[in-house]
Amino acid sequence: MTLFQLILFGFTAYFAYQVYKHIQTLEETPSKPKPFDDGGIQNDIQEFTPKTIYTLSELIAQADEAYEKGSLDKALMILREANYVKPFDAEVLYKIGFIHYKKGAYQDAIEALEDALKGDENDPAIYSLMASSYRAMGNLPQASKMIRKALELEKENPIYHFNYANILQDLGHKEDAILEYKKTLQIDPSLQEAQKELEKLQGQNNEA
Repeated sequence: MTLFQLILFGFTAYFAYQVYKHIQTLEETPSKPKPFDDGGIQNDIQEFTPKTIYTLSELIAQADEAYEKGSLDKALMILREANYVKPFDAEVLYKIGFIHYKKGAYQDAIEALEDALKGDENDPAIYSLMASSYRAMGNLPQASKMIRKALELEKENPIYHFNYANILQDLGHKEDAILEYKKTLQIDPSLQEAQKELEKLQGQNNEA
C-alpha cells in the first residue's frame, strides 16, 4: 500500500467514525426538559387563576346581598364593577346613588343619579332619590323640582307625596304641605309619619 493510499484510508475511517457518532446522538432518548429558567414565569403561570366573569344580574344580586349584610363599601365596589360590565345601566347607577346617599355622600349620589337618567329618564325613583339628596344638602328648590318630576311620572305614589310635603314644610309652605300630607294619607292611610306631621302642622295653625 502506497503512502497516498494510507492517507486516503485514514481519512475515510475518520469520516465514518464522525458519521457514526452523529447517528448515535440522534438515536439517544431525549432527556426531560428542564423547568423554565425565566425568573419565575413558570410559577406565575401555574399559580394564576383566571378572574371569574359574572353577568350583570349576578353582580347586582351580590351587591344586594352585601348591602343587606350592612357592607356598604363592598356593595359599592361590586356595583362599580357592574357599571363597567354595562355602562349607564339605570338600575346599577340608581343603586350606586342610593348607597352614596346612605353613606352621606350626597353630591356623589346626585352625580350617579344624573348618569342613571342617561339610561332611563322616565324612572320616578331616580328623581325621588335626587330630591332626597338635594334636600339633605339644603338645596330645597332643586329638591322640590326633582320630587315634582317624580310625581309627574307616578302620581299615586304615597312616598313621593310624603317627601314633597316634607320639602314644602322645609320651604315654609305649610298649607301646601298639609295638602300633600292629606294626599299621602288618602293613598296610604297606614303611613303614621305622615299622620304625625299633618297633626303637628294643623296644631300649629290652631295655635296661631
